Amino acid sequence: MGEKKCRRKAAHTAQGSTLRQAFQAGLEGLRLESGLSRRKFAEHLGIPRSSYFHLMTTAANPSLDYIELIAERAGIDPLRLLRRSANTAGDRRPEVREDRPAR
Repeated sequence: MGEKKCRRKAAHTAQGSTLRQAFQAGLEGLRLESGLSRRKFAEHLGIPRSSYFHLMTTAANPSLDYIELIAERAGIDPLRLLRRSANTAGDRRPEVREDRPAR
């Protein structure tokens, strides 16, 4: 029974990690769209700067209520924070400039 419980926990952790990464990418993408610094964006959301930085770490585990609060303050659908899209920071690819000399 202990092994079964351990497998469930491992699956939950892996799934949580994916959701956490999607949330972080969505939140950072929203910040980039706003053009605000991290500090100003946290102020805009009405959360402490330290809370914003914590949300962007792997240790963050925001509740659904907290995600809804952030979405409400940002004026967006909460699901947008959990969906990865081309506009999110996690999916952006660096631009390749051909005019720069190769190293």
